Amino acid sequence: MPASVPPGHGWIPIANGALDVRDAAGFDADADVLVLSTRASEAVCLVGVGAALWRRLIASAPLPPATVTPDEEAVLTHLAELGLAVLAPSHPSRVDELHPPVLSSALHELVYALVARVAASRGIRCVFTKGPALRLQGLRDREHSGDVDLWCDPARVEELVDALRPWGWHRAPDPWLGTTIHHTVTLIPEQWGCEIDVHRRFPGLTLDDERAFDLVVRDTAPLRFAGVDILVPAPATHAVLAALHAVRPVIGAGRRAPGASASARDFLARADGSVVRARELGAVPALRHELGPLAVPGSLDADASGTPHDWVWRQQPDRVRAYWLAMNAEPWPVRLRLIARFIWPPDDVALASARHAGHAPSSARRARWMRLRRGVRDWLRRRR
Repeated sequence: MPASVPPGHGWIPIANGALDVRDAAGFDADADVLVLSTRASEAVCLVGVGAALWRRLIASAPLPPATVTPDEEAVLTHLAELGLAVLAPSHPSRVDELHPPVLSSALHELVYALVARVAASRGIRCVFTKGPALRLQGLRDREHSGDVDLWCDPARVEELVDALRPWGWHRAPDPWLGTTIHHTVTLIPEQWGCEIDVHRRFPGLTLDDERAFDLVVRDTAPLRFAGVDILVPAPATHAVLAALHAVRPVIGAGRRAPGASASARDFLARADGSVVRARELGAVPALRHELGPLAVPGSLDADASGTPHDWVWRQQPDRVRAYWLAMNAEPWPVRLRLIARFIWPPDDVALASARHAGHAPSSARRARWMRLRRGVRDWLRRRR
């Protein structure tokens, strides 16, 4: 062993997620290992000699430097530069096993692994919700959602959002910035093609954000995506959260989406203990109609009081009244700032609003005027 290498050191494979993609659908014939570096970057696919050597590390690490050839050492040095190998006695991101993708989208699976690793590296508690975990738990038949959803420690949402920025996500235009009125922060990908929704709460619960999050964290189940352990709500808890999401009022529409109740009842019926868990989480007021067929008659009466978070303002018949009511819980200085922001929003919010409405204005100023006209028109229409 070279004198420059301390005793006990060897080559170790490291990653924030790794998948065996040999013969996986959607990959070229020579694709071997899809891996995500420990340094901020996109996923890379190892092929040929690099993939074979990385697999050897998984089987033999720590691999003594004296056992590798000069050519292999050159490859290992390059892998180290990529953040995929390290010469050390151990490493917290060491890869011990390699398996094919669990999900039909390997990149989607790597995003789960990445977010879990980034959160864990900072000691931020989080639970992944909805998405493919619902199918893996037998709660729905459809596999994928369009994004990755997680419920984060409410006090550390902004910290996690900032930590994910170097990896290629930025905050979507947000008129509620600086408040906790909105229940989630949406992160837009630069390259990954997968949005991330960081929740600070789930609308529909009567418990405060911290208490509800703590109860969910205490009732979790493990899943392993891309070689990284993640936590998801246990089936009964997950069924309640999915049911709440299904019946959540559409902002400005004043009603639930068509078929919402049937979807919620299906979630609840598939999980043993969903009624008990709904009572513990304070979800009965929002789900009373859907829980009724599953509960003993009269057993939900004692839990039917309380106002579900984000329910009243979302049920308003138009967006103007919905947003006005949502602001009422804020101190007057914050309320005035939000009113000004909604009337004459920042450039990114104005342009995003125009795109959402199907317009392509030539400037942010024009987008603001278009947004203001839409708001006044909708408000007047509702008053007739």
